[in-house]
Amino acid sequence: MRILLAILLFVPSLLFAEDGEIDTFLVHKEKVIGEALSKLRGAEDDGTRELYNIELQSELEQILEDPRVLDYPFESWTTMSTITSPDGEFRIFNWNIEDENLNHSHYCYLVRRTRSNKPNYVYKFKENTVELPPRPTNTLTPDMWYGALYYKIIPVPRGNKTFYTVLGFSGEDRMTNQKLIDVFYFKGRTLRMGYPMFQEAKDSKRLVRRVFFQYSQRAMISLNMNEKLGGIVFDHLVPEQENLKGMYDFYIPDMTYDAYKWDGKIWRYEEDVIAYNNENKRIRQWHPTDGGDSSEYDEVRDFWINPVDPNSPVGGGADATAPVEDVRDSKDKRNGKKKSKKGRRKFKDLFKRKKKPRSAIGAD
Repeated sequence: MRILLAILLFVPSLLFAEDGEIDTFLVHKEKVIGEALSKLRGAEDDGTRELYNIELQSELEQILEDPRVLDYPFESWTTMSTITSPDGEFRIFNWNIEDENLNHSHYCYLVRRTRSNKPNYVYKFKENTVELPPRPTNTLTPDMWYGALYYKIIPVPRGNKTFYTVLGFSGEDRMTNQKLIDVFYFKGRTLRMGYPMFQEAKDSKRLVRRVFFQYSQRAMISLNMNEKLGGIVFDHLVPEQENLKGMYDFYIPDMTYDAYKWDGKIWRYEEDVIAYNNENKRIRQWHPTDGGDSSEYDEVRDFWINPVDPNSPVGGGADATAPVEDVRDSKDKRNGKKKSKKGRRKFKDLFKRKKKPRSAIGAD
C-alpha cells in the first residue's frame, strides 16, 4: 500500500471514469499556467511583467516533455498560441509581450514528438534582435531567433524529407508591423529555420530562405494559405510614393494579390492572382489582439475576413486580413470581377507605377 501511495504522489495522476480517461495532471497544469498568463497580461509595469513571464516559462517547462501535451487541447489559454503541425509531428507554444515603450518581445517553445512514447524533444527559442539584422537571410537555430508569433504551419514534402512552411506576425516597432514566411526542418535532432525554396520574383533564378513583409502600422494586410488556389496568398505592398521606397512605415497594399505555389521543389512566385474564398467554412483561429500585447482564439467564417469587421480574426489594426475577390461561376460574380479590376487600375494609377516584375522581398 505504501508503494502504491508513493507512486500516486510522484507520478502525474490519471482519474478513470465511465466516460473514459481524464488526465487530471494536465487539467491542473492548464489551470495553473492559465492563471500565470492572466497575471502576465494584467501586469501594469515592465518589472512585474518580467517576473510573471519567468513564472509562466517555469510552469510551462514542467509539462513540455510529457508526450500528452501534443494532443491535449489547452482550450482555456486564450492568450497563447498552441498550434500543432497538420501531421502531428510537433507543436508550438508561442506568445509575445509589449513593454511600456511599445517594443515587442516574443517567446516560443517547439515540442517534437518522439518514438515509443518517450519524453518529447523541447526546443526553446531565444530572441536575439541585437546580433541579428532586421531581415536575416541565413539559416538560423532556435538560440538565434528573430522573434515572431506563428499562426499557420504548412508541411510540404521534398524528396524523403518534410519541410514545414510557417507563417508569422510581429509588431516590429512603433511605426511598422511585419508578417513573414519561414521554413522549419529537422536534421537529426537539430531544428533549423530557413531554407532556399522561395522564388524571389517571377522568373527569377534566385531563391531566398525566408520572406518578410514589413508595412505601415496603419495598414492591414493578408498572408495566409488559400486552399482553393493551392497557394500562399498575400497583399502586394508598395510605398505610398516612389520617393518613399525602402521606408516601410509608408508601405501599404495596392489592392492586388500575389501568391506562392508549391511545385514539388520550391515555392514559385505568381503575380496578380485572383484569390478565392472558401465560402461559409468556419475555422478556429488564433491571433494577436489590439496592440499585439496579447492574443486570443476566435471562431471565424472563411479564410478572408473584412478588416473593418469587429469579428475579424485579426482585428484591431495590429494584424488584420484584407478582403479578396470571391469569384464564382455566375454572371453577377463575373461582372463584379470586372469592376474590381477597374478599381485596382485606378489605385495603381495614383502611384503612377509602370508594370514591372514584382519581388516578394520588398525590392519594389
